[in-house]
Amino acid sequence: MRTPLTARTSSRGPGRRLVRAGTVLAATALLAIGAAGQSWASTPTVRWATGAPTPVSTLKLPMSVDSAPDASGIYFAYYTTLESGTRPYAGFQPKPVDANGHRSLQAVFSSFNADATTTDAHCSDGADGGEGVSCAVRFAYTPGTMYSLVLKRAEAGGDTQLMSGEVVETATGASVAHIGSFSLPSGSGRFKGSDQGFIEPYLTAGCGQQVTVTYGKPVGTEAGEDHVGSLPTVTDPASGSCLSTTSKTTGQGQQVSVRGDDAAAAGR
Repeated sequence: MRTPLTARTSSRGPGRRLVRAGTVLAATALLAIGAAGQSWASTPTVRWATGAPTPVSTLKLPMSVDSAPDASGIYFAYYTTLESGTRPYAGFQPKPVDANGHRSLQAVFSSFNADATTTDAHCSDGADGGEGVSCAVRFAYTPGTMYSLVLKRAEAGGDTQLMSGEVVETATGASVAHIGSFSLPSGSGRFKGSDQGFIEPYLTAGCGQQVTVTYGKPVGTEAGEDHVGSLPTVTDPASGSCLSTTSKTTGQGQQVSVRGDDAAAAGR
């Protein structure tokens, strides 16, 4: 299980397979994300809720990246908690332009559960250097367009349940990319309706970046019924991070501007 947000000592994004223009690269093309980067003990934290009265089988977590450098460095992550207490997490990372010159995001879906297994080509064993499974995909994106992480307890039978992650265009529901899938013990259960997350400079370079994103309202779905939550909130830590945030509500959602502080990074 991931350590609490206020006590994390390593929370870099996973090193995983790339996708360019919707095509998975060869298995040898692994990206080591943040392997040589700086992690921070505290980061801005995110709180989100679907308002669902019971755990749900599907979560939709929407976000648009409104402006960002075409570079690696900052991770916008959501924690989720299953009924058993195990905590998969997922999120978006701005990345350099792809081979065709398109702006790109990386979507991540990972588990720190030692019993997690995978046969998915988008995934590999291990999470943050420990046990678990990490899955990732890159896709071309349009700034200001909202994309949703769609996380599902897709199948449950026998001793295992299949967890899957997809990216869809929020407004249309059109499929954008498959993030990956992994199996957990069948008793892991469904997603709880609320949790938290973090905004992290998983590379030292993130401390010099400025990124603006907009969080949409999370949606939890169970038995065919959607439960739409409130807009997530972001809170800066009292100390320990090189990032600070400002927020405002817009017609699209909760817009959060993240500013890195190179001086703070240099003083660490």
